[in-house]
Amino acid sequence: MKRILILILLVMPVLARAQNTSREFFNRYAQADGFTSVQLERKMMRMMSRQAAEKGDEKLAELLDGIQYIRIVALNGGDAEQFVRDAKALVSEPDSGFQLVMSEGEAKQTTQFYLRNEYLCSELLMLTSGPRETVVVNIYGTFDLQQVARLSTIRPKH
Repeated sequence: MKRILILILLVMPVLARAQNTSREFFNRYAQADGFTSVQLERKMMRMMSRQAAEKGDEKLAELLDGIQYIRIVALNGGDAEQFVRDAKALVSEPDSGFQLVMSEGEAKQTTQFYLRNEYLCSELLMLTSGPRETVVVNIYGTFDLQQVARLSTIRPKH
């Protein structure tokens, strides 16, 4: 038990620093001119989970219940080069723990998915950049990478 406690005490500062780095990135651009941001926090994720369960979609409810937050920052005329450079620096720092898991490109538009697995949680960062759009999406929580694609099925009702 003592060894586990010591291990946790040694690992926690590294995990906290890594999460703070992504938080600093999103806070910087969420407040900047030329950017739009959306933050879905834990309470919203729980509410969405309950709604999915009420509709009978237990798998989606479980996925949403495990997510701590989703942060999105999109470029609306700000400095695209600096934004992309900062996002790539976030995932390429030697101790960031992020690994590229998928990359696709089409007509000068690229999308890259980076994943970091921590002790209990995972962090997914998606960077899309190009002439059509430049956006960074960050998902943090307990989730299965294969299930995350289900989030794209959630659409607001008009």
